[in-house]
Amino acid sequence: MKKILLALFSFIFVFSIVGCTTKTETKKEEKVIKMGFVPLKNSEKLVEDLKPISDYLSERLGVKVEAFTASNYIGVVEGLGSGSVDFGIIPPFSSLLAQKQSSAKPILTSKGKTGKPGYTAELYVRKDSGIKSLQDVKGKKVAFVDPSSSSGYIYPGAMLVEAGLNLDKDISYQFSGGHDKSLQLLLNKDVDVIATFDGVEDRYAKDFPQAKTDIQKLATSDMIPGIMVTTSSKMDKELQDKLEKALRDVENDPKMKELFTKMFSITGFTDVDQDAYKKVEATAKVMNVDLDKVK
Repeated sequence: MKKILLALFSFIFVFSIVGCTTKTETKKEEKVIKMGFVPLKNSEKLVEDLKPISDYLSERLGVKVEAFTASNYIGVVEGLGSGSVDFGIIPPFSSLLAQKQSSAKPILTSKGKTGKPGYTAELYVRKDSGIKSLQDVKGKKVAFVDPSSSSGYIYPGAMLVEAGLNLDKDISYQFSGGHDKSLQLLLNKDVDVIATFDGVEDRYAKDFPQAKTDIQKLATSDMIPGIMVTTSSKMDKELQDKLEKALRDVENDPKMKELFTKMFSITGFTDVDQDAYKKVEATAKVMNVDLDKVK
């Protein structure tokens, strides 16, 4: 009887070890691709909203894709450099930083609602502010989004500089950390002017319905080249090719196209025209921003 019990115990023990080993090996083999975004809204909410996109790409790439939102813009740039973020769908200035600092590779440019690869930055004010021109911004409180934001700092800041304002002397400003947060500051009358993207009142209409009636554009920037799909230099070529194909196909998938349009005003993806991004670097120079030193 003892021999039978000992044999049974040994069998159960060995089976348990094998089972644990199998689970551990399976866990180790599961590959996860991190998709990075800048903080357009509350991080947890953005990741939740991005799940259908993550699921779509997981199916197309054959590996699990998880969304990642950094607490600031440079967080995605650093993630691409370290390889903790495999690819980012990020603004052009952030992409240029990633290319400069870690040899990240831009593979696609997004197309906006017009079908062209670009969008504009805007300076918005409240309708009752009395601010009618860029010169009227002197002495006012301004909310930018992030030092690495194309539409939330680089381009609108350059508009103010080119209008003759010294950002350090003629205005007081802060970085809100998100386009939605800037909009909230403006509506709450905590600031007089915000720098953001065109259509911010539509993007956040659900959270801030009063924006539709209470704010107006003060100035519009030159065209900013489209949001860029930028991969880490550590991402293998085969996966890059699959990612590029999957995102190009978004335009032919009504459900995905509607989702990208609703969330990011992106209607599709096209080839990167690197020359178009020279304007971004030139605009950064107006703001005395050194791509090698932004951290």
